[in-house]
Amino acid sequence: MKGVVFLVWGILILSSCENKSIKNASPTYGEAFFSNEHLSKVLLGNQFPKDGLRLIDKNWELLSIDSLPGIDRDLPEFEKGEKITLPHRVSLPNHSFWYRTFLDLKEGYLIIDSDDGAQLWIDGKRIRREKELEFFKVDGKANAELIIRGINNAMAGGLRKVYWIGKSDVDRWRATHSALKDSLIFKSKIHSLQNIELQDEINFLSIQEQQVKLRDYSILMSEPVLISSADGDYFVRWVSEKAGEANLIFEDGSVAKIHSQNEVFTFSLEDYSNHSFRISQEKSFFGPFEFSIPKSKESIRLAIWADSQGGWETFQTVSDRISFHQPDLSIGAGDLVNNGSETYAFSRFLQKLSTMNSPQLLVPGNHDYDGFYEDLQPQLLRKYIQRSFDKSYGILQIGAATIISLDPNLYFPVSIPEGSDQFNWFKEAMESEEWALSPWKIIVLHQPPYSQGWPGYQGEKSVLDLLEPYFHQGKIDLVIAGHTHDYERLTKDFSGNKVTFLIVGGAGGSLEPIGQESDSPKMDLLIKEHHFGILELDSTRFSWRVYGLDGQEFDSLLVNKAK
Repeated sequence: MKGVVFLVWGILILSSCENKSIKNASPTYGEAFFSNEHLSKVLLGNQFPKDGLRLIDKNWELLSIDSLPGIDRDLPEFEKGEKITLPHRVSLPNHSFWYRTFLDLKEGYLIIDSDDGAQLWIDGKRIRREKELEFFKVDGKANAELIIRGINNAMAGGLRKVYWIGKSDVDRWRATHSALKDSLIFKSKIHSLQNIELQDEINFLSIQEQQVKLRDYSILMSEPVLISSADGDYFVRWVSEKAGEANLIFEDGSVAKIHSQNEVFTFSLEDYSNHSFRISQEKSFFGPFEFSIPKSKESIRLAIWADSQGGWETFQTVSDRISFHQPDLSIGAGDLVNNGSETYAFSRFLQKLSTMNSPQLLVPGNHDYDGFYEDLQPQLLRKYIQRSFDKSYGILQIGAATIISLDPNLYFPVSIPEGSDQFNWFKEAMESEEWALSPWKIIVLHQPPYSQGWPGYQGEKSVLDLLEPYFHQGKIDLVIAGHTHDYERLTKDFSGNKVTFLIVGGAGGSLEPIGQESDSPKMDLLIKEHHFGILELDSTRFSWRVYGLDGQEFDSLLVNKAK
């Protein structure tokens, strides 16, 4: 199976297809746009304005740091603060950092770079973020008071940079970027064109004529990926150059018509099991693609990884290595991308993911929410990874394992607060018959309850407080997380019940500094190398192995089910 994940607004129609030449048509293009790393880098390198930027880096003061809960806050009253220089970063996860400066402000936009997000007040009035990147539209004001709340759910956070840019420069950048995108897509079409007849035809045309000719031959931006919702509902996603209608043409000649309003296409599998299909859109054909829903069987194999986080070359290697192990399900434990507000980050991620050739359970991390700390509604994560009605937490059963995935990033600071919808759902799930009867009970989330690899960080206390009562009751066997960019393993005893904790944060993001870690907790093993894990289990035991980028095995663990 090749993979692309894109949200679809879909209407499904199955019909008979008499035209066998359509069914067996050769693909128009040999690859999706984001499989070409050179073109990807050019496009991504120009998704931020360069001309007309004015860096605002003078006379900043740090007013306050607090850990008060809530994403919406009234503007506090501040005394004089401490003078600082930008970039300003502090190792304090789950804190708000309040900054202030005064300046003569011109009409235009402020662009604010702050981990994990920012909120802005000008002369005491809240200014809301635009839909695009971290742009804040501002009016001209003399001696304006700017107060920025930097909202940090990562391990280190704070205000990096602030720019001002005029409207005319933004309009010019948008037009230039749109033209660049069109040019790069055209280059991708020429480079990957596989239809011999069409290739022969356009060889005798001018570039302008080629552009017109290929206008009706759309290209995939990312290839199809099979995704599982948190509740185990499987669907296929891909991203196209254009919105509109696409056809899935199956081996038996039947056709599924899929409609998208935003270039992201989704095909819900419902009761289907095995599929081999081609995609047609406008005059283009893609595929064939093959995928299958995990079958119910005694022994299963899970691929486990986290924190791909924009380390594209490394993540491509991890994805290719995982494909070799042919897992029944791949689980990504958060920070799928480096900045959740980047326009093309999730498209590029999905293309890398497609080479794993396995179904995907994708759990959000704090960086997948980046840029959306106005209201913690991660629009691009939901556009590309989730369907409009999917929750970011749920329970699914596969073989002898039942997996609960959680999303504490829905709240600030990171937590699943008592009384919230997720908290109430989790309490019910832990007492459910499905959970009680499962041989292996697995929790997957991004932030770990225990961690040693980042100096000054011992794990997420709110997560530990939520889960620890169930450790003592013997209701959790295994906790899988990322967040810390290394490999960590710990087995602890809770009232006679053993729980194994795994951190698998080495799928692409930069690694934690070697030789620097917290004094506690003392993990059983800590390795700061890029990696992924393979978990094989049946009803009586699980086998865990960890592999590096060269395929070398650097940890293994065998756990038998307690009788």
